[in-house]
Amino acid sequence: MAKFRSLLLVTLLASLSTVIAESWKVQDINLIIAASGGNKKAEHKLEYPYAAQDLTADPTDVLKFSFKIDNKEKPHQAMVVFQSQDEFQDEIMVAASVKSSGKGRFDLSFNKADAKFKYGTRKYTMTFLVGGPKIDEPYKYTLGNIEIKGPSSNPATRPARLPYQAQPEIHHQFRADQKLINTAISGLFTFLVLTPFAILFILWSKLGIKFEPLQAMATKPFDLINAVIFFGSIAGIEFVFYSYWTHVTLFPVLQALGGLSVVAFISGRYVLSAVQTRRLQRTAGSAKKEL
Repeated sequence: MAKFRSLLLVTLLASLSTVIAESWKVQDINLIIAASGGNKKAEHKLEYPYAAQDLTADPTDVLKFSFKIDNKEKPHQAMVVFQSQDEFQDEIMVAASVKSSGKGRFDLSFNKADAKFKYGTRKYTMTFLVGGPKIDEPYKYTLGNIEIKGPSSNPATRPARLPYQAQPEIHHQFRADQKLINTAISGLFTFLVLTPFAILFILWSKLGIKFEPLQAMATKPFDLINAVIFFGSIAGIEFVFYSYWTHVTLFPVLQALGGLSVVAFISGRYVLSAVQTRRLQRTAGSAKKEL
């Protein structure tokens, strides 16, 4: 029982240490509002969860924000979100750059920042966010509220909200069908393609077709089987080429050709050896008759 309690205590302590290690440790949070000339107008050293109150800034001021992260895991994102406290609820995100040492900062000049800051004098809620891929729970800290005054001249005009309404119908225009080639031209090229085969058949008819090799193979089943396999593999290769021209992609064709080529090579070697053997036997027989 005592061993079980010790094991349970060790497990709880390990789980607690894991949870603590997986939380963000942010320190030295410093917020400064400075004039355009560099003079500090306000400085706040913040510590979670306390927030700064009654912050104000002119349109030409600069907000300087800095912090330090003590985790070994560096954040993927660190930013301050400004959300307006009016009916529009505008959100402006300002990202901070974080060095390998864990120190991060940004300088925000309201005069050069997002145009939403120039829509007049408004109050914003500032929220500091830190997140990364290896720590599940992000760091969220409400820094406080700040009132940013609008520019005294040439204020930005908020774009009017477009009402939701039906938009004009979109008419899709499909590509026109491809024009076919002239029948006479296609017939001419078909004739040119078939002409060599016609010449081949004519020459074969003049030379004559001899079935003596097939008859000789019939007496030897092994040679006949090799011949059938060889010619079948050649026909299969031709069929693969035809399939590639019609509908099959390249990689399946390469796989099929690889297998058929090996079969054709092995069987063709036996077939050619058998033909050569019969030829040598025939030559030897003719020589004996002459003697």
